Amino acid sequence: MSSVIFKKFTAITIFSITMGFLEAAVVFYLRALYYPEGFCFPLKIIPTDIFLIEIGREISTIVMLAFIGIIAGKTLLEKFCCFLYSFGIWDIFYCIWLKWRLMNQK
Repeated sequence: MSSVIFKKFTAITIFSITMGFLEAAVVFYLRALYYPEGFCFPLKIIPTDIFLIEIGREISTIVMLAFIGIIAGKTLLEKFCCFLYSFGIWDIFYCIWLKWRLMNQK
């Protein structure tokens, strides 16, 4: 593996891991605010303005990951592969960070 490719994937990996942490932190805070007693039925309906912000946050996440692919890749296929790699790392570490935080909750 060339030095340039290694550096590129190292940067994508670090970005994706830290972005996964940020996403997990936001979800942890939302759960603490809206479901302090945990998920139980009936679930609380979040206010419309918060719901719309959440939709925007989800769209922003995909846009940021897509731009990592656009910046890192040269061809359309490389850009798509970099996006998929970044998305996969982000998703895995989002789950890891959220699980870790929930396990260490007091």
